[in-house]
Amino acid sequence: MFGHDIIYTHKANRGSAIGRTAERDFLAFVDSIARLEGGVYLSVGSAVMSPMIFEKALSMVRNTGVRIDHAVIRVVDLQKGTWDWNRGEPPEDNPAYYQRFMKTFSRMGLESHYLCIDNRSLFVNLYTALKRKG
Repeated sequence: MFGHDIIYTHKANRGSAIGRTAERDFLAFVDSIARLEGGVYLSVGSAVMSPMIFEKALSMVRNTGVRIDHAVIRVVDLQKGTWDWNRGEPPEDNPAYYQRFMKTFSRMGLESHYLCIDNRSLFVNLYTALKRKG
């Protein structure tokens, strides 16, 4: 999304350079998704951009014939989540129906789980667990 941040008003801003860089970043992300089989995608605190970009990247990968059938999506955010999205979508009268990010991830055909936790706590706990293992 161009123009949403203060950097776009700077006199040295060059849209063409930002566009080339954004394309390279996205294609590098697509390449990493192509190797996701058997892995985990961790979406932390990004209820809008992460599911949309992941959905496009996964679609590009699958359109080249690469199969991604066994991967896990872990979504972490502060919004309360009570629905098990692996059972399908909740009914429209359930507030969870409007958790757009989980709806998008759950439609991708991969196992997905939601964890309601403060991002800072998540990263501290993840760092501690990884340090203990390694």
